[in-house]
Amino acid sequence: MNAKAVFLLTLLGVASSRINKNLLCDPEPPGDTPTICSNFKNILYLDSVQEGHHKKQKMLEQKIDHMNDKTKEHLASVNRDIGELKTLVTNLTSALEDLGRMANQTEMRLRDAKTQLKSHEDDIADMKRDIQDLHAHRETVGGNLEEIEKKLGTTERQLREKKAKLESLETETEAAFNVTERLLNVYKNELSNLNTKAQELEGKFESKLEATKTTFGTKLDKIQENSEAFRAKLNEQKSQAAEFRDKTESRFTVVDEQLKTQKLTVDQQRTHIDALKRDTAEIKHRLGTTQEKLNEQNKLRNDVDRLTENVNAKVAFSATVIESPAVFTGPADTSNLLVFDKVFTNVGNAYNPKTGIFTAPRKGVYHFSFMTFGYNLYTSGAILVKNGHYQVSTWEFTGPDSTDTTSNTVILELNAGETVNIILWKGGKVHTSVFSGFLVFPS
Repeated sequence: MNAKAVFLLTLLGVASSRINKNLLCDPEPPGDTPTICSNFKNILYLDSVQEGHHKKQKMLEQKIDHMNDKTKEHLASVNRDIGELKTLVTNLTSALEDLGRMANQTEMRLRDAKTQLKSHEDDIADMKRDIQDLHAHRETVGGNLEEIEKKLGTTERQLREKKAKLESLETETEAAFNVTERLLNVYKNELSNLNTKAQELEGKFESKLEATKTTFGTKLDKIQENSEAFRAKLNEQKSQAAEFRDKTESRFTVVDEQLKTQKLTVDQQRTHIDALKRDTAEIKHRLGTTQEKLNEQNKLRNDVDRLTENVNAKVAFSATVIESPAVFTGPADTSNLLVFDKVFTNVGNAYNPKTGIFTAPRKGVYHFSFMTFGYNLYTSGAILVKNGHYQVSTWEFTGPDSTDTTSNTVILELNAGETVNIILWKGGKVHTSVFSGFLVFPS
């Protein structure tokens, strides 16, 4: 019996679980004992209530997920803006360093230009001193020294003008660099403030995000009630962040334009410096050309000095010997030296009338001639000797004529200190004889 009762109850439960939810029941009078229809209605009501709770919970979870996604997207956007701001700060810092290096290079170039200008001034001073030295020899050397002095004066004036331009350019460059430095300091301060504000904003967003997460975890119902207010605040913060980003971008645009202007100014100054370098190189080339002309003038002066010295180096002599007891005129047992004791001319004192020897005072080409006069009782004739070696001679035999005359001429190249003299042939005798010579030109 008990087994049957359990079986019937089980069957009734299965049947009730398989009852169609759309089952319609006829109206029943109220009673204390529940029926199948009344139980089914209660089940439907509970299902509807539970289903409504599930729907509300899903909607709330979807709203929370949506708000979390929006918050994460906004935070990611803020992080990107902060990263871009940091990148801009890094680029601006690099630009500041480049400007500093360019300023140092410009200062070094200016110092080099000053040094070169000082060197050019010293060179001009040296050339002016040289010109003053050359001015004393102007009548001998000739030339256009006054024209060179005028050109040098013009060059000096040009150098002074270039120096004035260089000093003016240096002043303008220093002023521009000072203005640039002040602007860059202002930009540094503004970027530092912007960086600080960005960090504060990032900290505020992180704190607000943590607070929002905590609120979501502990008070879901309150979040649901205050979701509209939170969305409004979030939109306000988003608009503030967008406004801040626009202001930051505008400020960076202004900074970028100012940096471009400063860079253009620096490029122009660099162009001026390059032009000044080219002018300095041209002036240096002109100075080199002037120096070459001065060298040519010096060479010409040396040539003129040599020519003057050659002209002033006058050597000429002429002397005779007449038969007398006081001098030797022959006859000669061996070859004997004739001493021409009576001097007609002895310019340069190269001939010694006591020894009869001519000594060349300098290297050059010399002309020598000699003449002998004698009677037919002896052979007449003589020999011209250079450094003890025979060069040319004359000879006349005894014959029917009562007198004999001989002569000869020779041109010799002598070094300074070499000697020339006349000797008699063995057995020869002269009554009168003449020995002459002069310097044709030095060599």
